[in-house]
Amino acid sequence: MSKANVEMTRRAFEAYEGGDLPTALEALSPELVTVVHQPIPVAGTYHGPEGLLQLTLDWAEGFDELETTAEKFIDAGDQVVTRIRHKSRGAESGAPVETNIWYVWTIRDGKTVRAEIFNDKSQALGAAGLDP
Repeated sequence: MSKANVEMTRRAFEAYEGGDLPTALEALSPELVTVVHQPIPVAGTYHGPEGLLQLTLDWAEGFDELETTAEKFIDAGDQVVTRIRHKSRGAESGAPVETNIWYVWTIRDGKTVRAEIFNDKSQALGAAGLDP
């Protein structure tokens, strides 16, 4: 099932990156819980697919030209660790910003039920039970 989880996650990101939000949202459980860990500025807990969308809006608020690209998918059984590259410019400063954010998606019955977001690869790998 883990390869299916990786492929489902990859397809959801491809849909999101391509602007097909309805297809991307199909991968999410209505009971989705998203936890964003410190020191990410929008740290906190968000509920449901609408919570993940709000998180995305909150994160994008301080940036112009935000580009999000899923670059790596790591199989961790019922979890998928994904490295996301964010490229943008500060809305006020115009300064270029580029960072990697690490997501740990927990999947049950073909739907994502939990997402944890880290700015540190080893924390994400540890959360998925993998060696950092």
